[in-house]
Amino acid sequence: MKGYLYSQDGSYAFPLGPKVTTIGRENCDISINSPNVDNQHALLEYDNDQHCFILKDLNSSTGSFVHDCRVQNAAVRLADGDILKFGYNGLPLEFRVEQTETTMPSIYQRQPTGNSLHVITQTIPSRRSNSTTSQYPQQIDVQQNPGFSLRTRPSSAGTRKPLGIATSTTQSSNALRDSQIRPITNAWTITSTGNPNRSLINGSFCGEVDLTGQDNTEIINRVDQLEKEVKGRDGQIRELTNKVRTLEPLSSTFTSEVQSLKSELDKVKREKHAASGLVSSLQRDLHSKESDLAKLSREIEGIKNDSREKDLRFQTLQSKFNLLRDRTRAEAERSTKEKEQKLQIAEKQVNELNESINRLKSQLQDTEKQLLKVTQNEQNLKQEYDQAREQLVQFQQNETQLKSDLADSQRKLNQSYANIWQCFSDEEYNEDQHDIIEQIQQLKQQLTQSNVEIENLQTAQSSRNEQFKESLTKLIQRFTDAVGEETTADVLIQARQDISDAEGADSDDGNVIGLFKTGAITAIDSHLKVLSRMNDLSSQQSDYEQNLASIRQQYEELEREKQNFLLEQTSREQSFQSELEQIAAEKDASWQERLKEECDRIREQTSSSQQEHDEQIQSLSEQLQAMTAQNNESLEKWFNLQTESTQKVDELTTKLQECQQELSEARERLNEFTDLQEKQRQELIDLEKAKNDIIEDLNGQIQVFKDQVRQFSITIVQLEKTVGEEQEKRVKIETELESSNKTVNNSPTTSPVENVIPVIPVLTAPVTDLSHELFAYKSRVQEQEQIIISLRRDLAGMTARLSDVHGELSDKQKYALEKSEATIREQTKELNETRLKLSKLSDIVDKQTIQIETLQSDLSKSKILADQYQLLVDQRQTDIERLTKSLEQKDLVVQQVEKNTQDEGRITHELVAVGAQCRGERHEQTIGRQREALNELRARIKSLEQLRPVNPSYEKVLQQVVVLKRELAELRARQALPTDIPYLSTPSGANSVHQQSQRQSSSTNHSDQLSETQRIVEEKAAHAETTHSLQSCDDLHNGFTRRLAQILEIDDESLSNVAPIASLSTTDRYVALQQRQRTTEILIQKIEMLRERLTRKEELLRDYEKDLGKLRQAEILLREKNVLLQDLETDKRAKDDEALFLRNTLRETQDNLNQEKRTNSSIKLRRNIDESQTTELIRRSGGSKVTLHHHCPPDTSGKIRTVKHDLNQKIARKDYEIKTLKQELNEALDTLSEQSHKVRQLEIQSKDGIDGSNVLTS
Repeated sequence: MKGYLYSQDGSYAFPLGPKVTTIGRENCDISINSPNVDNQHALLEYDNDQHCFILKDLNSSTGSFVHDCRVQNAAVRLADGDILKFGYNGLPLEFRVEQTETTMPSIYQRQPTGNSLHVITQTIPSRRSNSTTSQYPQQIDVQQNPGFSLRTRPSSAGTRKPLGIATSTTQSSNALRDSQIRPITNAWTITSTGNPNRSLINGSFCGEVDLTGQDNTEIINRVDQLEKEVKGRDGQIRELTNKVRTLEPLSSTFTSEVQSLKSELDKVKREKHAASGLVSSLQRDLHSKESDLAKLSREIEGIKNDSREKDLRFQTLQSKFNLLRDRTRAEAERSTKEKEQKLQIAEKQVNELNESINRLKSQLQDTEKQLLKVTQNEQNLKQEYDQAREQLVQFQQNETQLKSDLADSQRKLNQSYANIWQCFSDEEYNEDQHDIIEQIQQLKQQLTQSNVEIENLQTAQSSRNEQFKESLTKLIQRFTDAVGEETTADVLIQARQDISDAEGADSDDGNVIGLFKTGAITAIDSHLKVLSRMNDLSSQQSDYEQNLASIRQQYEELEREKQNFLLEQTSREQSFQSELEQIAAEKDASWQERLKEECDRIREQTSSSQQEHDEQIQSLSEQLQAMTAQNNESLEKWFNLQTESTQKVDELTTKLQECQQELSEARERLNEFTDLQEKQRQELIDLEKAKNDIIEDLNGQIQVFKDQVRQFSITIVQLEKTVGEEQEKRVKIETELESSNKTVNNSPTTSPVENVIPVIPVLTAPVTDLSHELFAYKSRVQEQEQIIISLRRDLAGMTARLSDVHGELSDKQKYALEKSEATIREQTKELNETRLKLSKLSDIVDKQTIQIETLQSDLSKSKILADQYQLLVDQRQTDIERLTKSLEQKDLVVQQVEKNTQDEGRITHELVAVGAQCRGERHEQTIGRQREALNELRARIKSLEQLRPVNPSYEKVLQQVVVLKRELAELRARQALPTDIPYLSTPSGANSVHQQSQRQSSSTNHSDQLSETQRIVEEKAAHAETTHSLQSCDDLHNGFTRRLAQILEIDDESLSNVAPIASLSTTDRYVALQQRQRTTEILIQKIEMLRERLTRKEELLRDYEKDLGKLRQAEILLREKNVLLQDLETDKRAKDDEALFLRNTLRETQDNLNQEKRTNSSIKLRRNIDESQTTELIRRSGGSKVTLHHHCPPDTSGKIRTVKHDLNQKIARKDYEIKTLKQELNEALDTLSEQSHKVRQLEIQSKDGIDGSNVLTS
């Protein structure tokens, strides 16, 4: 068999070597000067077992291509007609094979086409053009080696190029080429530039190459013509299908005929595909069976050999080990006795030393405890000193707080005085007011006295605090000087005397200085004790060092003896290992001879199996011929049906043209309707715009009124809240003042600590809640990140453990696992190929059915669309009429609203005029009611003064003012009631009212002045409170936004630069509110982003937890399987031991039988000797009457047979048990391989999840 690589034109041929040809850029048999080709790119090798060429890619950077299918770092079998490319956009080369015909005598009568390869055509869409479909015959090789381990030909590699119409033409052309090719050198060079079409071939020829490719060119031309015809037919079919989609079927009879024809075509195709599928399935079944038989025979032989080798090795090793054990035991017992004696002596010495060391340790522990007590005392003193400092700081803070509280109370009192003076004018100065003023003056005097007393107390306390600080600093300096690094007993005694003598009269036991003195004295005493103990220990330390030196010498002697013993043991082990190696070499030589004999026997068996296989192939080839005949018949039917269908298609085209004309007319009508609809739409849009403008104006006016009402309601609510809060503050301050006065009177030395409760504004609660939520989210994020880190560590540990489990397997187990994995992969590949073919066939059928359904659906849709357009036109007309009616109704509503607004304005003007008239009429009633209200207020004030302290609170005054406001508002509302209007009808009533108003004009002027002053005061107070509340709300909002921006790490100057609303005008306030809305939206978006990240991380954590659960389950399964393996190993060892025991018993029985045979033969010989002696004696004696009795030996042959029979039965049982164990082991190995595959998948999934989490976090 010879192989060639032909150029695309067929003008040049590159012969391949008999075994290997290298392809690359430099120093190769075929060199290709291209940047996309590596120095050593690929190999073309001839396989003698499979009788085919194999392409091996040498892990090139760009890869090799077989029919535009990439092959990289893999091997592929080549077939005649394959197109090869080396590198990206490489030069296409055609692979051709020329077989040398060898005649062999046939055993059976065969047909001439028995071994020939049959061609099964299959339509596969080409990669280069999406529109056309190319038909290539795909050759399927029947004779394949079952043990082939290379990569099979991929389905994506495309089909093989057709060799020709008949096989005879190719054989003749190949014969001509063999005769005409002259000897050519092995080195070929191809230089290719960037364009694949341009190629320069440089070759050193020893002679001219004359190749006649007339047959091939004729075949190629025919194929090109056929492809062009097929493309033209495909284009016509597509045009017809497009026309059919756009038009309706005119009659149901035509559709029924088309469906019947297509169903017949589908049946023919299905029968064809079924036949091809049966042939391919039969071939695959044969290959699979042959491979299974070969594998089973190999495995059986390997297992037999392994069992025999193990049995022999165990027998020899056991005998040697027994001898060595006896020797080593005797020597070890002697050495152990001597060592035990020495160890007992050493243990006694060690125990004595340990006792002495324990004593020293106990003494050291006592000293350490004393030192710890000293340090604890020092720490206690430091803590007391820190507490004293903290108390001083607290006293100072309390003083400052009291000062600030007093200043605030004085300010509030002054404000209350001013408000009270403004409320009550000088003209109405009564005795009750005089009493209130006197009480206020008394309160002022009391406050001044309390301030003077507080200042005196502060001066006295500050002087005491300074003295206390000076005394503490002196004591601390003395104590630190005494307790230093280089202290002696004399220094400590002097320091103790100084501390005890320092200010003894002033320091009491309960005072901080007294406690510090006692602690310092106890610390110095304990330090003196520790110094004395340390001196004693230094004297004892020298004695202990001498004892330790003697112990170390003894310990070194024991270690030397131990090393000598270890050297002797290693020398003995080396000698034993050398003997074992010699024995193993002898056994290996004997086993190799046996293996050769068994290999010869197996070869004879394989030859017989091959003959049987050839017979099966002949029967299959006959079946294939019958199937091909049936396929040819079905193809003829298909061609007839195709001709009939073309005639019917021509008829349909004429009908389609008529339908197209009708559709064009319908489209023109639809265009006219659409133009009318667009005009109507524009008119509607204009009307809607006008309507929307009117509605927006009205809505704007309504919103203005609503905003004003909301602002007034908000100010009223805020005023009420601030009044309540200030009342609570006032009550708390009064209670604190009373408690402070009591404590000052009772204990002037110590001042109480007051907890000032800050006033919490309205927006603090949501601010704190949001801040807590943000901190909680951050803590969750940190915890989840820690969990992710721990999970990654667990995954790394699991992978390490799994790698250890794989490493613990033996080489044979690994080899068996690899074999099983390879077989599984091959089977899965074959299954996938069959599934792909079946799916392709089903896809083709489905596509054809779908095309028919789409044609019918398109035609039905076109009818539906026409009906829908008509319905839409009708609906649009109805909508236009409805909208015009709604516009008219809305115009009427707008007119009514305008009339109502005008009527309301007129009514308000009339009511205002009526109210002005009512003032003159009901002036006396108002004056009387005001007097009654004032009297009620005075009575309330007196009752409050009696119940509560003398000084009235500012908040109460404000409450009273608010009550007065409400009462005045009620009076005004009553005046404006419609029940008072009828009095205006009588002119006499008007004259009387006018006269009364003239009489009482003098009295009303005074009341008007009072009401005006009250209004001014109330308005000022309300304005101040509103400004204060606005400022506090602005500050809180700004602080909240800045804090959130800092936490969320938002760098935006607009968030920090926010102007207060209180100091802005109305236009600027609108801008500020928009800015705040923008900031809130930014913060909300950021928080939502954080929440989304948290949810994603939580989902990732859930996935990781699931993966961990799976990994843990895998670990549990691995542990269980390891336990099962251990049990199987133990059972196998026990059964091997039993088998060895039985074999030993067999040998002993054989020896006993041999001995018995020998004894029997010796007994027989002795009996013959005795008989001859007796006859001679009888002859000598002359025939005496004494008769000698003959005693026959016992018959032992029956016993021997029974023993042999029992032994054979036992051996058969053991063989059966061994077979079952092997089967169980194989099953366990299969389960292990499945589990390892699952674990690998889990690892890959976990790695993918970790990569996804890293991407998300990045």
